[in-house]
Amino acid sequence: MVLSGVTRVTLLRALALLCACSLSIGGHFGLNLLGPLKSQLLREKGTSNAQFGLLISASALNSTWTPLVGGLLTARLGTALSSIVATSIILTGQVVLLIGDLWGSVRLMVLGMFIFGLGISPIAVVQETIIVRYFKDHGLGLSLALGLVAGKTASFVSARISFPLSQWNQHAPFFLSTFLAGFSFLVNLFYLWYNNWLASQLGSEGEGVDTMSETDALHKVTAKKKVRLKDLLSMGDVFWLYIGVNIFCGFIWMPFPPLAPNVIQNRFRLDEGRAAEESSILLAGSIFLYPICGYITDVIKKRSIVHKLLLLSSILTMFCYGWLALPPSFTGSPLPAMISFGLGIGFSPLLLVIIVPHLVPLQYVSTALGAHKSIESSGSVTMQTVAGYILDTKSHTSDSSIQKVLNTFLTLNIIQFVGVYLLMLFDRARKRRLLKQVRAPVEEYEALAANEEQPEHEPSPDESHELHAVGENHSSRALDAPELVVTPAERSRGKVFFIMSACTIFATWILFFASAGLELRGSK
Repeated sequence: MVLSGVTRVTLLRALALLCACSLSIGGHFGLNLLGPLKSQLLREKGTSNAQFGLLISASALNSTWTPLVGGLLTARLGTALSSIVATSIILTGQVVLLIGDLWGSVRLMVLGMFIFGLGISPIAVVQETIIVRYFKDHGLGLSLALGLVAGKTASFVSARISFPLSQWNQHAPFFLSTFLAGFSFLVNLFYLWYNNWLASQLGSEGEGVDTMSETDALHKVTAKKKVRLKDLLSMGDVFWLYIGVNIFCGFIWMPFPPLAPNVIQNRFRLDEGRAAEESSILLAGSIFLYPICGYITDVIKKRSIVHKLLLLSSILTMFCYGWLALPPSFTGSPLPAMISFGLGIGFSPLLLVIIVPHLVPLQYVSTALGAHKSIESSGSVTMQTVAGYILDTKSHTSDSSIQKVLNTFLTLNIIQFVGVYLLMLFDRARKRRLLKQVRAPVEEYEALAANEEQPEHEPSPDESHELHAVGENHSSRALDAPELVVTPAERSRGKVFFIMSACTIFATWILFFASAGLELRGSK
């Protein structure tokens, strides 16, 4: 059978997209492997809650700095070398984790998760580069969305099947995770092998299907990820309020899913299988809510919709923590809380990215995104580590220690809600200020014209209409990509906030390694 040109091109592009999506499967599966297995690790390996917290934190710790330099490193190494390095690091981390599980060594398992976390940010850059190269003019937005959904689906599947696999063989989840990391590595080798052939095949199909060169695609992607730390010093109060909201998002979003299976198991007296099954709902929402959220924010092109959706997300996660904090005899089931959190977390991380171009000029978006990811990861690592210590204050996962953790999550969620609301108010105030600034020249001209008894030149109706059109167009551009006009006082505060953020990240590393030294000192 002879394929038509269009069908052939479609199949070739589908092959490129399949390779790009497959790169992230091993990483995302490994990220969500341990949560459903917590009770088993506590029981069979004698792992404490604090040690389990270190296991989860280890994978996120490197995300406090890799977003700041990931784009630069990938640009220096190139797509081929950086993809080999990233997938090799992820595979190495999974192998070390597997060996640690087989030997019953918590220290080796923590080391494996730490190594694993080094490859997560670079592999995301490589994946986006491949998609941009082959889909720059052919459904780029949809292709990028599919890449994100592939990773989220792997996370959900991991949370769903890890415990059932452990009942068949206690080491099976770790073997499967290592196998999938190896699969992603082999897919990467396959892509590198067929890379030039794929590009030449697409390029030979005629006009309109040419592909971007690998160098150009890498440059386009890494340009969006370059971070210039000096730019952070003068981004204004609204941006730093956004950073403050990010750290509280880090406190309440990512630390909960790994803890949830064990929490609801002990809180509602469930068996491990049912607790793992119900808690997997936490990761299901993003599979379909990411595309829906992207579509809504594209259709409703107003920054207010992003603020309102963030507030809705905060209410949904707050309902989850409030429901779980109530007496189990009153609520009866954790399912409403799991559904509410799954819906809230299903689209909120995307909103923190979408809102950035509304807060800073386009040329500073990459810097803002790097800072956002780093500070959010810092909050996640801190809360995961602290939650482990709180749960260890009494006997393993006692009712009182679980109540303390849930109360802490609820309190932090309330603060996050207030922060999001204040961000909306401050952003609206800045919007009004910008409108006043860009319309001032037009209003001044109109005032002079009205007060002038005998003006030398009276604008014609066409000129007046053009003047208003220019003013409105200027207003629209200024609001879509705001100018960095900050006062000296704001710049001074920016320096203070920058130092505080740097100290927060540094303190996160100190907390992790101090905890590791205390908790892992006597472990096997």
